[in-house]
Amino acid sequence: MYVFSRLRISGPLLLVCATAASLSLTSPAQSESLQNAVFQALLNSNARSASIAAIEAQEKQVAIAQFERGPRLDFFAEIVREKVNDPSNVSIVENDRSRTARQGGATVTFPLIDGMRSLNALYREATLLDGEIIRLSDATETLVLNAVQAYIDVVRHQNIVALSQQNIAAHQRIVEQVQQQVDAGILSEPDRFRARDKLLAAQLAKAEAAGALSDAQAQYRLVIGKEPSAPMSIHTSTKAPASLAALQANALANSLQLQLARNDIKVLEYQGAVDEAAWKPRVDLFATADAGRDRGGTSGDDDRFAAGVRFNWTWQSEGHKSATIARNRDLQMRAHYQVKQLETEVSDFARRTWNAYRAVSERKALLDRTVSTTVRIVEEFRREFEAAKRPLLQVLDAERALFNQKVQRINAEANLTFQRYRLLAAQNTLSDHFGLARSGRVLNADFESRVKQAPRGQFNVSVPPLE
Repeated sequence: MYVFSRLRISGPLLLVCATAASLSLTSPAQSESLQNAVFQALLNSNARSASIAAIEAQEKQVAIAQFERGPRLDFFAEIVREKVNDPSNVSIVENDRSRTARQGGATVTFPLIDGMRSLNALYREATLLDGEIIRLSDATETLVLNAVQAYIDVVRHQNIVALSQQNIAAHQRIVEQVQQQVDAGILSEPDRFRARDKLLAAQLAKAEAAGALSDAQAQYRLVIGKEPSAPMSIHTSTKAPASLAALQANALANSLQLQLARNDIKVLEYQGAVDEAAWKPRVDLFATADAGRDRGGTSGDDDRFAAGVRFNWTWQSEGHKSATIARNRDLQMRAHYQVKQLETEVSDFARRTWNAYRAVSERKALLDRTVSTTVRIVEEFRREFEAAKRPLLQVLDAERALFNQKVQRINAEANLTFQRYRLLAAQNTLSDHFGLARSGRVLNADFESRVKQAPRGQFNVSVPPLE
């Protein structure tokens, strides 16, 4: 996820911190809505396409594991040079003579007992499929937040450019008033130079704001996949959790990273069962049919059919068994510790998100009051200046202070808007907020349970297009 750029206004003006902006939502026919931008970002996302491809590939692995549990048909054929010495069963004429034997046939094998290896392998692959689905949901959440951030940043810079233009207009009016008072002998020539200098500073601020807007638009193209279209605006209809405890509880309950970590533990458990099946007895039902010529030391054609039960047991040393079990136990233990660590990190992220939201909410409220007060001061200073009761420098300083405070308020308003969406992201409900629960995240990570209910079932993992 990228971070907001920083916009610097040089000269006597303000260093503006980066975040985002908030306005009311206009008609979708007339503007590029935030929701449309989010959907466009998902449609153009290579990361999301990669996650979908991974799901489809893993579904094929499930199908392969299903086939491995079924019967196996083997064909064979061979030509060998053999010499058989068996006087009790082979005639004296043919005994101990070298001849070329040929044979071919087929064998069908059906596993009856394999130490649960094939079944646990199937459960492992289904659980890995669940993991890929969780990764798609996690990738979608990240992409949505990136799109929100890119969109808000463009709106923020658009607002700053518009404010800079208003600031230039205000300074132009002051320059005109100063020129009139210089001509009337009320102000001196240096006052005119000072007013023009402040106008140039305002114009420089707008130029730098326009450059920062271009950077934000470039980031928008990178994330969304298209040029931003005007007008762009946002309206946050989100509701913050009642408390930090509520936010942390939701974050822990919905965390996709935690779901993925717990899913990995299941994968390790099934893999351990597959490993241990290697030293358990195997019983297969088989049937074989073959035909050949000049086999077994006798001339002529013959054929054969046989069916029965085959028992196999691969011996493993106790050292190998204990090492395998210990390794799998340690891997599972590590995974459990990773879950505990993730729980701490998820809770801490929720806490920091909550703190940022509360801090920027307070800052926005303070800036609203500050701007309101400064507006009244500037209006009074202008009237006094026109009446020749207020020095020019104080008017220019007041205009600069008002501009800087308004820029800070734009950023605070933007930051507050973004933090509200970040609260949703901390709870992994950002995709749901934009209506992606059914269209963008249609798959549920429940294939492990579905495979257990229907080991030979067919499953659809195709992700439908966004609507």
